[in-house]
Amino acid sequence: MKTKIKKIILASITIGLIISIGGKAIAQTCPERTTVNGPTSITFVGGVADLGGDTQASVWFEYGTSSGNYTFKTEKKIVTQLGKYCITVTNLQPCTTYYYRAAMENRAGPSYGAELSKTTPCFGSESTSSGKVLGIATKETTGIIKTLFGDYLLFPLLSASFLVFAFKSHIIKWEEWLDKRKQEYQRYKSEKLLRMKILQIKFKEKFKI
Repeated sequence: MKTKIKKIILASITIGLIISIGGKAIAQTCPERTTVNGPTSITFVGGVADLGGDTQASVWFEYGTSSGNYTFKTEKKIVTQLGKYCITVTNLQPCTTYYYRAAMENRAGPSYGAELSKTTPCFGSESTSSGKVLGIATKETTGIIKTLFGDYLLFPLLSASFLVFAFKSHIIKWEEWLDKRKQEYQRYKSEKLLRMKILQIKFKEKFKI
């Protein structure tokens, strides 16, 4: 008999723990305050401070794009205890300010919280516009300057190429100068040979050899 009672007590404790843990797992985790999730989504957060003597109440949010004009309503939720609750809405417009208020209804009728507002961000608001440079300037060269002059392999190659080009240019100029000197020497030899022949002819005519 005692063993059966112990088993019943143990089973009750186990079921209680399962229900407690399961209830915590199923319960929605709400952010601390109303949160903008992106350009098209907001999670509204409210709280129930008094159920008005009832065991449960319906809660929801009303919102719109102009102050005091709540053209949209979220789905209703049933709460049975005091505390925080939240409802996420989607398909909102980006770059838009939404005015909202929390709402609750029990047997005595509806009641509303104070009006608040949140603005959804614009699409691509993280990107930079043209004509602006973001970031911090660094002392280290970057981009093509770094590629050309900071690279240990490319810089020597460029230097060697420049030296070869300069040396080759000097060689070409030297060869041109040498060719001119050769041409002048050949012209000089031709003129000298011609003069010698003329002198020989004159000498023969003079002495009639």
